[in-house]
Amino acid sequence: MEKRNNPSALNIFMSFLKLGMVAFGGPTAIAYVREMVVDEKKWMDEKSFNNGVALAQIIPGASVMQVAAYVGFYLRGIVGAFAAFMAYALPAFLIMLFLTIIYMHVKSLPKTVSIFEALRIIVVSLAANGTLNFSKKNIRTIGDVFLLLISALLFILKFSPFIVIFVSIFIGFLMYRRDITKLSLKIDIPREKLRIYKYVAYLLFGVFLFNLILYMIDSKLFLLSTLMMKVDVFAFGGGYGSVPFMLHEVVDKYNLMDAKTFMDGIALGQITPGPIVITATFVGYIVGGFIGSIISTISVFTPSFIILLSSIPIFDSLKHNTIFKNILHMILVSFVGLLVAVTIRFALLVDWSIQALIIFIVSFLLLYKKYNMLLVVLLSLVLGYLIL
Repeated sequence: MEKRNNPSALNIFMSFLKLGMVAFGGPTAIAYVREMVVDEKKWMDEKSFNNGVALAQIIPGASVMQVAAYVGFYLRGIVGAFAAFMAYALPAFLIMLFLTIIYMHVKSLPKTVSIFEALRIIVVSLAANGTLNFSKKNIRTIGDVFLLLISALLFILKFSPFIVIFVSIFIGFLMYRRDITKLSLKIDIPREKLRIYKYVAYLLFGVFLFNLILYMIDSKLFLLSTLMMKVDVFAFGGGYGSVPFMLHEVVDKYNLMDAKTFMDGIALGQITPGPIVITATFVGYIVGGFIGSIISTISVFTPSFIILLSSIPIFDSLKHNTIFKNILHMILVSFVGLLVAVTIRFALLVDWSIQALIIFIVSFLLLYKKYNMLLVVLLSLVLGYLIL
């Protein structure tokens, strides 16, 4: 279908830059992208935009970032995808960097202790709501509940979430083997769409070279880069899918910070526009300063961007392929288990009291009712300052 408009790459960049400044709410910001590109600017029709949303749901990475890149690619190819992707992430990076610098200077002050305690309570509310939402969408059978419990237990026992995912897929195959063995995994790619893989190859070479240089000049920056890229590759289900992986890598495996500090980073990510994975900026700054924040931010978005470009030619085959849909379902079910475990771990780090419970209940109910996330966070902070 022909495009309704043909904006320049600069126009795409500026439009998504403005949108990135006000797009609070994580995945819910997809509605803002749709309003801009379909209703306001008429760059795409509804069906084409919905295809982008559908693709973003079945590949790893922050959903809204993937949708932005898809829109850019639809309009201006690889250049448009870069323009939309980078522009949307830039405001979140700058705001998160600013908040992290402030955090480093005020986190120990007596007047801010109650505020950060309230932030941690909000993180528990966010994790609980994310778990509930994932459960509603993905838990369908008794077998799914079994997979959920296994993955939650393994993560609580400090198994790597990467191992948990693969164990869940294996168990899922055993449970559904009769259905899966009757299916075929046939993927048809139109010849004219294969040209995109030339750019994918360039990007992969660039990623290899980027990490090789970091390895030679600074082992800490190399660790940040590879850690965040690994997190992004497995972040199915949107930005929330990255939380268990980032928690494991940053806190459990490499001890780059304690769990309470990581929770503060998650909370600060909720008062910035953009996806929750912008917590990578917080982690990068604490571990490696300003350069670390840049490395972490680039790295946590790069793999999913490459995966998006690689998936566009085969999307029509993927979205209808039953084997792929079954594998994706198993992954998402295991994510519910991981989120259950993360919620429990975060809850155990809070100093619970009647006042803390009030803040949790208020923030949880407001988030459940889909109130604006920024307003919920700000209200909870005010409550925390007044009653904690």
